[in-house]
Amino acid sequence: MAAWTLLTTSEGVATLQFDSADEKINKLTPKNMTELAACIAEIRNNADIRVLLIKSGKPNMFIAGADIAEIRNITSAAQGEQKARDGQHVFASLEALQIPTIAVIDGPALGGGLELALACRYRLVSDNTKTQLGLPEVSLGILPGFGGTQRLPRLVGVSASLDLILTGKMIDGRKAEMIGLADACYSSAFLNEKADLIAKDVAAGHPFVNRKLQGKCLETLSEKTPMGRFILFKLAKKQLMAKTKGRYPAPLLALDVVRDTYRQTAHDGYLVEAEAFGQLVITPEAKTLIQLFYTREDLKKYPGPAPKKAEKPIQSTAVVGAGLMGGGISWLLAHTGYTVRMKDISWEAILKGYESVKNIQKKLISRQKVTTHEADMATIRISGILDYSGFAKTDLVIEAIVENMALKKSVFSELETVVSPTALLATNTSSLSITEMASDLKHPERFAGFHFFSPVHQMPLVEVIRGEKTSDHTVARLVELAIKLKKTPIVVKDGPGFLVNRILIPYVNEAVRLLAEGVPLPKIDALMEDFGMPLGPLSLADEVGLDIGYKVAKILEEGFGDRMQVSGLFEYLHQYPAMLGKKTRKGFYLYEDKKKRPNPDLAGTIQSYQAESGLKPATILDEDIVARMVLLMVNEAARCLEEGTVEKPAYLDMAMLMGTGFPVYRGGVCRYADAIGIDVVVETLHRYSDIYGARFEPARLLLEMNREYTPFYDYT
Repeated sequence: MAAWTLLTTSEGVATLQFDSADEKINKLTPKNMTELAACIAEIRNNADIRVLLIKSGKPNMFIAGADIAEIRNITSAAQGEQKARDGQHVFASLEALQIPTIAVIDGPALGGGLELALACRYRLVSDNTKTQLGLPEVSLGILPGFGGTQRLPRLVGVSASLDLILTGKMIDGRKAEMIGLADACYSSAFLNEKADLIAKDVAAGHPFVNRKLQGKCLETLSEKTPMGRFILFKLAKKQLMAKTKGRYPAPLLALDVVRDTYRQTAHDGYLVEAEAFGQLVITPEAKTLIQLFYTREDLKKYPGPAPKKAEKPIQSTAVVGAGLMGGGISWLLAHTGYTVRMKDISWEAILKGYESVKNIQKKLISRQKVTTHEADMATIRISGILDYSGFAKTDLVIEAIVENMALKKSVFSELETVVSPTALLATNTSSLSITEMASDLKHPERFAGFHFFSPVHQMPLVEVIRGEKTSDHTVARLVELAIKLKKTPIVVKDGPGFLVNRILIPYVNEAVRLLAEGVPLPKIDALMEDFGMPLGPLSLADEVGLDIGYKVAKILEEGFGDRMQVSGLFEYLHQYPAMLGKKTRKGFYLYEDKKKRPNPDLAGTIQSYQAESGLKPATILDEDIVARMVLLMVNEAARCLEEGTVEKPAYLDMAMLMGTGFPVYRGGVCRYADAIGIDVVVETLHRYSDIYGARFEPARLLLEMNREYTPFYDYT
């Protein structure tokens, strides 16, 4: 069945409609591109057609982009270059049509979809919230290869185009009109009607002009001069290097392509773009990022029976606990459109919850992530209460109080008496046992962990934790909710620390051990930031809070024994209640006037600890400092896979990327271990276990993989 359908009217208006058969989205597969080329040839040879509309046959969808499976399967630079040139040729033939062409965009126009629209003379977009325009190729380790690096800068100017091409970000219809990417933005309900009227007018010989854009200079004054462009590109590169440390080749090469071709002919520019695409598509970074894309898509699927279609969807929610996390969760639910009852034991606590919401809204408004109206509407959906009034009509309750098992069990015992039989109950605990928490419930099958990471509005991960009696149905509904909240859900089995904290805490704990052994604090953090972590482990501990980190570390020690024993220095520091990290402005660092510096009191504290414990400072090589911290994560990751805490290495890696900031270009903990070699991992762990003890003894799974010469991604 053909994906493209061409319809014409007696007035000379033709509509080319794209509806990729048997697909939820429209994507530009090789077959669809061949069909498009044939349609363009037919239009070119039809003298009766005076204007062309390009539309989607799918609601809330234009074109989501090229077929990523095709990109993934490219194995040589020459093959990649040819793929790009093939796409460029099709879009160039569209652009060369002697009649006006109009792209009508109601839904995503991404990657190749936007590049197709750029080859049209006009672009009409809707104000639909699902309308997103962008060139996200850099997020896959590549660059726009169908002419995007050439047409976009000439349309909207260098600055605005670099903002899209180098970041991969997406903009809505209103913003697209504002920067000149769209010729007009209309209400979604009237977009097709408006497009048809404009097409008839254009067919009658009247060019379409948007008065909002008429006379607007999209190319800034600095972009018009060689010196101005030199400075602009130099600043752009400086910002890129500061953000990526040069670890991601795609945005850097994309910048070079735009810079080197901006004043070239289109033909020469396309050649440079295609060659760059071919270079990038076979890089390890591109292969890793494409694999991560597929993992994200896989995680959107239900891990068990999906909720019944006829079942009442979650509408009314409640959050028990109005602290920092409770406020963040309340904001997220309200921002997504749910009504929220935010409960706590005092109005002072409720006020703090509202303050958390207000602070999030303020940040997002300043970054133009939400409008003032959207923020106000979200706030209206939140009501603060001190009792359980209205909970009988609530579809979901999320508990976010302090990490105290007895207190949490008490809260859920109360909740079970006031909520409806169909309501879901969830806890935001970061480490306490889900099975134990549900042990007194009459219906533990509807109870699960729903662990957000802080700050809630920024961190994309949610751990959905299955207790021993949690039903598949409950897990499926929480996965569905997480996706609606625009989070990535990872389903994990109950156990101390669940998944992310179980792997992360040994890493932080080892950093504190290294500090006790005499490695300077700034060096530990700097080495791990050079490795690619967004924050060093000791800075991270300060951000989380040393009291919270210590509490989770003790839970892991209780659950796993000696291999998770809390560092003696961490125990020693726990006696100083004022030293809790960033929240008390004093931890491993001092926080003064939005700046941080190493805590000068720490040196004396470490010396006192060393004297009391008989520990002598040692000289440790930089590579051993990094390996001790990272390989403990690898070792614990292997144990998580052994025990079925998480289903597969790809899911574990995604959790670490999203939950801890493990460097994306390394692909995750398991992918990193595969890259350096399981034999190297095992040999190094054996060497460290001989020196430092049992915590470095290789996991059984690592030993098996080493014997069979098999990496994580092939073994499990």
